[in-house]
Amino acid sequence: MEASPNLLSLAKERFAVRDYHGAALLLTSVTEEGPAFADAFNLLGLSLAMVDRADDAVAAFDQALRVNPRYVEAYLNRAVVLNHLGREDEARVSMTRAAELGAPDESGYPAVVANKLANAHLSLGHDYRAAGALELAIAQYRRALELRPQFNDIRLALGRALVEHGRHGEAVAVLDEVLRVRPSWLDAMLLRGLAAYLQGDLDAAGTIWNDASMRHPEEPRLEIYRSMLERRRQEMSDA
Repeated sequence: MEASPNLLSLAKERFAVRDYHGAALLLTSVTEEGPAFADAFNLLGLSLAMVDRADDAVAAFDQALRVNPRYVEAYLNRAVVLNHLGREDEARVSMTRAAELGAPDESGYPAVVANKLANAHLSLGHDYRAAGALELAIAQYRRALELRPQFNDIRLALGRALVEHGRHGEAVAVLDEVLRVRPSWLDAMLLRGLAAYLQGDLDAAGTIWNDASMRHPEEPRLEIYRSMLERRRQEMSDA
């Protein structure tokens, strides 16, 4: 499996000097021996197309798109080869999909670029959070959400960082939005209950954790949280 990146580099070199047969042989080894690389399948398709194996080229592009369904270049290459084969309707569909993925969306970037940027901000947010720089982590999570507001894993990460920063009211609003879309998401339910608990809203925490217990009866953390809640209620009644 470790050889694949080296073979891929060699195949790119063979392709660059127009040794398409050699590139195709190397890329066949790459795609058969280890993990699936969308780039390898795409370059294999191009190599096969250049040696007049158009049907095999289409199959290679299809493989690339199975690995990465948002691979704009593979859609474009596939469309060109399909058109050469006279399969014009299929080529048109492939070209349309490439245009959709390559067009700017509401973020102002093509979808594939916006997704990559959002994930980069999310990863950087995780790094800042791990380093204890919560303000910077929160800023990165918010930037990621600006690019991809539908990515609830980003919103959950933001909610967690806000709880850790003591900004419980903001965390509640963020987590409520997560649960509006995914009402049974255990991690969001646990965190939402914790935010309520830390705000001093014990009734809300109890309601959320009880709901979580009904939806996820085997989850051991819920017993810990509910025990914590009962102790807090007892302390308040004894005070």
